[in-house]
Amino acid sequence: MHITKEVMERYLSGKANAEEAEAIRHALDHNLINLNDWLPETEWHHTQENIPFERRDNIRQLLLRRIERANRRRLVYTISKYAAIFILTGLVGWGLLDYWKKPAPTALITAQQKEPVALPQPPLKETAPHKKAAAQPEPKGNLYYINSGNLPMAVTVPDGSKIELYPGSEVKFADGFAALAKRDIYLKGKATFTVAKDRSKPFRVHTAGLMTTALGTVFSVDELQSSVTKVKLYEGRIQVQGVGDKPGTASLNMQFVPNEEVTINHRALQIIAESRTNSSAFNRKGFYQEKQNRLIFKNMALKDVLNIISHNYKVQLQFDPEAIENKYYSGTYENAPSVYLKILTDLQQLHNIVITVQNEK
Repeated sequence: MHITKEVMERYLSGKANAEEAEAIRHALDHNLINLNDWLPETEWHHTQENIPFERRDNIRQLLLRRIERANRRRLVYTISKYAAIFILTGLVGWGLLDYWKKPAPTALITAQQKEPVALPQPPLKETAPHKKAAAQPEPKGNLYYINSGNLPMAVTVPDGSKIELYPGSEVKFADGFAALAKRDIYLKGKATFTVAKDRSKPFRVHTAGLMTTALGTVFSVDELQSSVTKVKLYEGRIQVQGVGDKPGTASLNMQFVPNEEVTINHRALQIIAESRTNSSAFNRKGFYQEKQNRLIFKNMALKDVLNIISHNYKVQLQFDPEAIENKYYSGTYENAPSVYLKILTDLQQLHNIVITVQNEK
């Protein structure tokens, strides 16, 4: 409610209503009324005492006390304000003075930075291996060739060897191939290799589960099928070895001469097919083949027949090598887990030899 001069006069004359009286009392209690708006403070002290309303002396004294209280509050507020400013200024000044009196911390930081410099150098014997390692040549990388076309791709190896890489195949060998003690080629797919002659450095082709080693020769390796690898020799000599043979079983280790070939299941390390020239006067051209669940031997030398049985059925056979020399065999059998026993029985009866199975399962 807005308190006007008329409202105040009604209040002083006792004619104000309850709402006006309550508003004026609230304003007086909270110093919300500036009495100088109605009558300057100097005039209150000279006002005549014969004011025509009751309790005039009490009201006059009450108003004077409230005015003095308001003046005191303003004075206290003003003094407090300047005192606070003075105290704050003093504290800041004292802090700055104390700060500038303290020694600068840069000397301490500098000392901490110099401590590692003062540490003794590591012993010479500890630094020597580092120097030796730095002098070692950096390892060579690998060269990759991938034939994604439809025709064979010619690849020249740094030692002068030649690779005919068939479509869908890839080879990998070291960048410093010619300087290595062993010439290792890693093949996926099919390729024909014409190897540069160097008897001091074996030329080895690695495929899944097999390693074919040659000196100076021409041969092909084909593993385009997922589980089968076919190796065929055209010139020279090669050796085909199994990688990862189980302990206690005969390791796959076969040698071939020109025009011989072998097909191997490289997952099971089993011989699927084999073709031999048989270096006899008659050159029988023997072969072995698994076809339609049948095992077919045709003019196979006994040493090759026994080698196939040993690898495919994971058994070790004992016999007299001289007793099987220059002897051959032909036969057809239905494939079964124990068919090798029937084959061995037939071989012993036909050639009058003794064959012992050492670790029959």
